[in-house]
Amino acid sequence: METSKPPHVCASQVNTSSGYELAESSTAINRERPIVQESADPFSSGVSTPRVEEVNDADVFPDGGIRSWLVVLGSFLLLMASYGLMNSVGVLQAYLETHQLSGYSSRDVGWISGLFVFTALSLGVFVGPLFDAYGPKELVIVGSGIYALAVLLTAECTHYWHFIICFGLVGGTGAALVSNIGMSCVPHWFYAKAGMALGAAMAGAGLGGVVFPYIMRETWASIGFKWGMRVVALVVFVLCSLASFLVKSRLPRGGRLKAAFDIRCFKDMRFTWLTAATFCLELPVFALLGLLPTYVVKQGFSSSQSVNLLVVLNVFNCVARFIAGGVSDRYGRLNILISLIFAILYPFSHSIIALYIFCATYGLASGSFISLAPVCVRQISAAKEIGMRFGTLYCLVSFATLICIPIGGEMLEKVGAHMVVVWLGGVLILSMLLFMVARWACLDYKWNWRSKI
Repeated sequence: METSKPPHVCASQVNTSSGYELAESSTAINRERPIVQESADPFSSGVSTPRVEEVNDADVFPDGGIRSWLVVLGSFLLLMASYGLMNSVGVLQAYLETHQLSGYSSRDVGWISGLFVFTALSLGVFVGPLFDAYGPKELVIVGSGIYALAVLLTAECTHYWHFIICFGLVGGTGAALVSNIGMSCVPHWFYAKAGMALGAAMAGAGLGGVVFPYIMRETWASIGFKWGMRVVALVVFVLCSLASFLVKSRLPRGGRLKAAFDIRCFKDMRFTWLTAATFCLELPVFALLGLLPTYVVKQGFSSSQSVNLLVVLNVFNCVARFIAGGVSDRYGRLNILISLIFAILYPFSHSIIALYIFCATYGLASGSFISLAPVCVRQISAAKEIGMRFGTLYCLVSFATLICIPIGGEMLEKVGAHMVVVWLGGVLILSMLLFMVARWACLDYKWNWRSKI
């Protein structure tokens, strides 16, 4: 089975100003490999003598093989169940506004979806260290049970606070466990092909965003909201159960439990700038996912058309995750991220044809940079810190997802759709500039457009 190890030049780029990377590497399990090398001793008469070199297992990646790709499949299923439903919250938002919570504003209902995504992302700061120390199996089993139970309880909700607790808090907790495991497993098995592998795994989120809207729309129309949500719960449980047999950590269990949030990782300015850029990026991404069906209905189109538009967005989102991962491995992660971000600046329109074109374009762009952001974290992080850094980044980014849907909903009602588009475009320009600064930091503040980052 092919293995790969980070080149020396990459290893030297890891910030060791605080010394914490060196401290962590001392706890890794090392193995000794005999390496035959010509002796420089003039009295050796050219006889080769063996020399022992220590190789850190944490830095040797399979980068392929059946076991590695089964982990990718397991992560695909976990992200389909978790991020797939996150990508579909707009359908639930639009339904609740016209049924159980018709007396509440879009802003108020938006807090339910926002709290669900916020909880799922923010708790990653605790899930990451647990994954690093104990592996994925038990966490996936517990998360699957909590997640499926939360969706079942959502079927019985009738009041606003019911949805806040069941879907927002309990559902978000279960989604946090399964989604963060899905994000953290793949980088343990891939280095040279990390972009392609993680892009393939995250394509599950796009596929989930295609499947769940149709499941909810068709079941709600035929068998009612309660049984429809029970079907959703069954799908979630089956996907997560299958994934529990596939995901596996490459590194041995039994490591010490590290701090959930390590402020020292922000001494690495590459990580700091990447976190700030991702925060700004998630504001418009999740705002659109949560508000697109509501926006389409307010434009005078039917709820069926709103679901179709969201599905088109997620279809192209899924395709882009495959393409972006493979392309980024060849040409660099941040380079592709920055160049594709311009594609989402196309405005909305009152034409249904223009809306379909926009959704397709937006899906390609958003799928590309969402799948590349975690790869960027992997590229600047030590193997034993992947879980902690993922959790730290998405804990901060989760605050963007908490406020983006309520803010967008309030703007839709108060200032209209035109100003919402201006706001989204402005935030995207800011995120683009921050990604450029992050790229600059990766080059030691020496700009070079051709450098692979």
